Formats: sequence, C-alpha cells, structure tokens
Amino acid sequence: MHQRLQQSLQQLDNFDEVVEALGGKAKVGALCEGQDTAAVCNWRRRRQRFPTKYYPVMRDELEKRGFEAPEELWGFYQKKNLR
Repeated sequence: MHQRLQQSLQQLDNFDEVVEALGGKAKVGALCEGQDTAAVCNWRRRRQRFPTKYYPVMRDELEKRGFEAPEELWGFYQKKNLR
C-alpha cells in the first residue's frame, strides 16, 4: 500500500478539478502520452470524462499530489446493488 494512501487524500469531484490539480490542460496532455491541449479540451466538451486508458497514470499522479477522484471520471461505473 502506498504511504500516501495512509494519509487523507483530498476528494476531487469533476473533470475541471482534476485538470487543475494536475497543473492544467498542457500538463494533463503531456501526462497522457503527449496529447495536446486541444485533445484535453475535446474530452471535456464531448464527454466530461477522461479516456479510460489514462486512468492508472492519472490516478498515480493525483495520489502523489494528495488528491483522489471518482473512477466515473474515466468512464468506470460503480456496481449498484440490484436488490
């Protein structure tokens, strides 16, 4: 378990908060295989979420910076109890 996880992580709730926490659109793009800022803007405009393939690298970077965000921002959905 990461040492950082033992500390309380600040919860981010939306796309824009994640981008800000990671240093802006250019930094997010660079973190995501060198995507440009236009790509990051398109993710926001079209879906309000990040491509799932970038979840591991973005999650790790957020944790390093003391943040966490819901998996739904990358297109993952929590399984709901159907009972």
